[in-house]
Amino acid sequence: MRVLVTGASGFVGAALCRELLARGHTVRAAVRRMTPAENLPGVERILVPDFAVDFNRRALLGGIDAVAHLAAIAHRSAPETEIKRVNVDAAVRLAEAAAGLARRFVFMSSAKVHGEDSGDSSYVETDPTLPQDAYGRAKLEAEHRLGDLASRNGIELVMIRPPLVYGPGVKANFLRLLRWVDSGLPLPFASVRNRRSLIGVGNLVDAVVRCLDHPKARGPLLVSDDEVVSTPELIARIARSLGRPARLLRVPPALLRLLGTACGRDEEMRRLTGNLATSTARAQRLLDWHPPRTLDAGLAETVRWFRSGHG
Repeated sequence: MRVLVTGASGFVGAALCRELLARGHTVRAAVRRMTPAENLPGVERILVPDFAVDFNRRALLGGIDAVAHLAAIAHRSAPETEIKRVNVDAAVRLAEAAAGLARRFVFMSSAKVHGEDSGDSSYVETDPTLPQDAYGRAKLEAEHRLGDLASRNGIELVMIRPPLVYGPGVKANFLRLLRWVDSGLPLPFASVRNRRSLIGVGNLVDAVVRCLDHPKARGPLLVSDDEVVSTPELIARIARSLGRPARLLRVPPALLRLLGTACGRDEEMRRLTGNLATSTARAQRLLDWHPPRTLDAGLAETVRWFRSGHG
């Protein structure tokens, strides 16, 4: 299978390229900047600095069987118009160009299309609620527009909705959490009783590869690790992998959310105190997909990377 991977130089995209090559597939990688070739050995790399501007998309797609569209922008500081331009308009234009060339289009959406709940929560399945941030809203709009496009042109569309992704190479909030736990400083989450799903990057790319070639892969699919954990339990497991004590203080979650808003960290605190537990039942039923790695194995792999000086 010949696969175009967009966002190929990113955290998930690079891991996906490596996994596809390991399974014998041919990979064309669309990258925003040219890094040293050894970062993606064996991959045909094409420079695409901005997917939303005009360029010859059909030339990019020539000879391709399937597309894994991972290119996106998630920075909360970016204007909502820019988040929509990159996450919605660019995805739709690429899917339009892929019609008649690529058989299947796999779109990396997000479990954020389901919003986040600060109270009790059961597993979410496939019906989105109103997302609470610009990134979630953009991903949901992209899903709707891609769905309309697929119904008209017959392309096989799969929309993957992962929760928070962790693993070697992780950045942003999860890397910050690793550093907090490793510092030994007390963290104010002992009173949090939430339920969160996560997914290791190895499990996510395994799901993407399955969606690229499985004959029944269609529509929205939630994927995650098998276990659901609370924030204090996640911290305890990270601490165990780091060989550190888990130092947790009791602070009411409502106060944590107020402090997060006051400090401009409302989204991060909502994630640390709220619920987003997802069900993989549809992926299991349609694709016979189960995450190949456990949460503890994924955390141990992440900690080894972190300890090697990359964090």
